[in-house]
Amino acid sequence: MRWPRAIIHLDLDAFYASVEQLRRPELRGRPVIVGGAGTGEIARGVVSAASYEARRYGVRSAMPLTRALRLCPSAVLLPVDFPAYRRESAEVLALARAVTPLVEPLSLDEAHLDVTATPGDPVEIAARLRDRISAQTGLNASFGVATSKTVAKIASDLRKPRGFVVVAPGEEEDFLRPLPLRALPGLGPSSERRLAGLGLRTLGDLGAHPPSVLERALGRSAARSLSLRARGIDPAPVTPPGDPRSISREETFAADVRDLGELRAHLARLCAEVGRSLRAARLSARTVTLKLRYADFTTLSRQTTLEEAGDRDSAITAAALALLDATHTSGRPVRLLGAGVHGLERQAQLDLFSGPGGARDRVLDAALDSLRRRFGPAALRRGAGATGGRDLDWHGEDLRAPGDAGAPT
Repeated sequence: MRWPRAIIHLDLDAFYASVEQLRRPELRGRPVIVGGAGTGEIARGVVSAASYEARRYGVRSAMPLTRALRLCPSAVLLPVDFPAYRRESAEVLALARAVTPLVEPLSLDEAHLDVTATPGDPVEIAARLRDRISAQTGLNASFGVATSKTVAKIASDLRKPRGFVVVAPGEEEDFLRPLPLRALPGLGPSSERRLAGLGLRTLGDLGAHPPSVLERALGRSAARSLSLRARGIDPAPVTPPGDPRSISREETFAADVRDLGELRAHLARLCAEVGRSLRAARLSARTVTLKLRYADFTTLSRQTTLEEAGDRDSAITAAALALLDATHTSGRPVRLLGAGVHGLERQAQLDLFSGPGGARDRVLDAALDSLRRRFGPAALRRGAGATGGRDLDWHGEDLRAPGDAGAPT
């Protein structure tokens, strides 16, 4: 078989739970749920991972722990241990990089590999890697082999655990045609509902639908991307880690928050953390995103594009607050709030003629970054509503040296 392009998607099965069962042999074969930081956080925690024994009871990732334990009361609940999972993930990725340098991790338990230029048959390469991971780490993984990242990922999801699905060149559209819309990565519940309103149920329906009709339902960019990928057309390259694609921060509240002013204050702080990360990486962003999760776990995501790419706290915060004001109109209690940016690019040389406002913001952000590094991220913030102004609230110790008469500046 001739492969014009060969992509492998590697997905470790029930990764967190599998690591815990490896570390604790007495848990093998028993239902295991990983989530929260311990039993004290059950009331507000969610499932991070569930073993396949627990999944038989209907337990799924992102499910509230209280519900998961009602479904499977015999499950062993363990706190998340990211250091352990990172170590295991690093070992698996090292085995993948021994096959090809073109490895793109998607998370601790997923990665794409481009083996187009690797000597040998791609199917045999994937099978050897699967067996090597099992023998060296004790972990099982599911594999998809195809000519694109989209099709390889869909293939790896079909027959878990320890699945192994190959989509031969030229068979992509036939493979995708009968699958449900939700099988397509990046097609969320909201888009699925809109497409269902058009009578579309499968990827075959989506790929065959007139693009002009899809554009009216989804917008031009999303319609084009989803239509092409529903037919197996995805030229996106496998990209090894380098510059981040996005930067985000989010907070799950200890108690649900209703007050809009309090939400705005939390959001401004999250935006300041995002801006500081952008500046530290010498990156600019074109798009600002908002994430809201309500008490009933309904999750909304919104985004807006900035007039020009930048890294200023004032621009990011103003955009995020506008999204919040336009989205959160019901007064429902909020469980989680998040802010982020994407469309990242390397910063161009500073425009020395951008005017005093831009220069003043740049100096102010640099000063705030320095103070937050010294006293912590919550020590200093812009005053309420001062997304482009200079009013500040100080929440740390007095910076004046003994005998200074002036207020901190």
